[in-house]
Amino acid sequence: MRTSHNTLLPKDQETIVALATPQGSGAIALVRLSGVDVIRVVDSIAQLSSNKSLASVDSHTINHGFVVDQQRTKLDEVLFLLMRAPKTFTGQDTIEISCHNNPFIIENIIQAAIAAGARHAGPGEFTMRGFLYGKFDLTQAEAINEIIHAPSEKALQSALAQLKGSLSQRFTAVETSIIELLTLCEASFEFLEEEQRDLNFTTLVHEKIQNLLAELQDIKKHFNAQQRIKDGIRIALIGSVNAGKSSLFNALLGKNRAIVTSMAGTTRDSIEANLYKGGYFWLLIDTAGLRQTGDFIEQQGIERSYEEALKADLVLLVIDSSRTMTAEEKVMYSRIAIDHAAKTLVVLNKIDLPILLKRDFPPIAHLQAFSVSTDQNIGLTELEDAIAKKIESLFHLQQTSFVLSHRQFNLMGEIEKKLLYIESSLTSQVHYELVAYELKDLLEKVCELTGKHISEEILDTVFTKFCIGK
Repeated sequence: MRTSHNTLLPKDQETIVALATPQGSGAIALVRLSGVDVIRVVDSIAQLSSNKSLASVDSHTINHGFVVDQQRTKLDEVLFLLMRAPKTFTGQDTIEISCHNNPFIIENIIQAAIAAGARHAGPGEFTMRGFLYGKFDLTQAEAINEIIHAPSEKALQSALAQLKGSLSQRFTAVETSIIELLTLCEASFEFLEEEQRDLNFTTLVHEKIQNLLAELQDIKKHFNAQQRIKDGIRIALIGSVNAGKSSLFNALLGKNRAIVTSMAGTTRDSIEANLYKGGYFWLLIDTAGLRQTGDFIEQQGIERSYEEALKADLVLLVIDSSRTMTAEEKVMYSRIAIDHAAKTLVVLNKIDLPILLKRDFPPIAHLQAFSVSTDQNIGLTELEDAIAKKIESLFHLQQTSFVLSHRQFNLMGEIEKKLLYIESSLTSQVHYELVAYELKDLLEKVCELTGKHISEEILDTVFTKFCIGK
């Protein structure tokens, strides 16, 4: 238990106070306090209309009154919501003060509470206390932060499911499997040679390790999909110079973000912009035009275009249909189409002009193509619908009821590496004492996932990412 230097109470039991609602204009704000002596602290600054003390009223009741300072001057007319442990978010007695949303009022209330014995809460300290008091495990605590910062409806749905324990159940299953494996290894110590003729421990251990590795892979495979949900679907617009990529970029955004001119090579570097559509963020990337050039800066931009195609979740290969392809374009388009066929849609732009492009050029001819005119607003709806369907297909086989953090993903990688090391030691002469030792060490790593055994340093790393009032 961590202890504060300026109080007799352990730090995790002191009364903490913070604004729990966002700063800014609004009618009502909420000041949250929690700690083992929070009722005493708030009673010293509260004046209830009922003339009762908060210590004498029932739990989970709302009480009208005023917050007063040490001189008994009324700071604001408020509502006090009293919640006694253990049925609270933190597992400790908690009081929330609903006051008028004026920054001076809020600060005066917080300062009055501090003068009465509270202290400012640190980032994520309310949630940390809930974790420490067993209200939820570490994966659920991390889900709370994901809920607060969810950038889309899909991300919110995954975080809400994780809060209910969806990921915790998967990690518990991994932990149980390792315990079973450890038990099997330790049981092997008790068997005599003649008693284990019909029981091949090496085979059993190998099978259980394989099952564990498969389970870890199944959890980890959703990581990239979740990053798409959180960070946006990367959609790269690739094509030759003056093919109309920037015009299409602006049309999809519904505003002028990229510079559009008739001069070839206007875009020399990638331009990015976000668009929220259908429950997802689309991260549109307008890239430099593909062409052979001796200009060093322009060539760097073109190489970056190829890199963006590699990183993208979806490629829009934009082709000018009002002219024939050059030999250079055929080479460059083939490179994109062959390397990224599964994620590429062809956009035949400028169909409002006389069409000179021959569409039978392989491998472009084998890709799904859409004829559009950004100038005349032709075909854009059909293209947007196709993009939306392509995005849905990205997630169709990767639906998941949790959000895997970088911390969890990296820990699982360490666990996987350790399992592979243990498996490599399973030779004809297995020293099960050593295998059991490695499994015990591995079990400590697994417990870090849910926070059963975790250092204060790791706790601070997790919870400092939270906002102050949570």
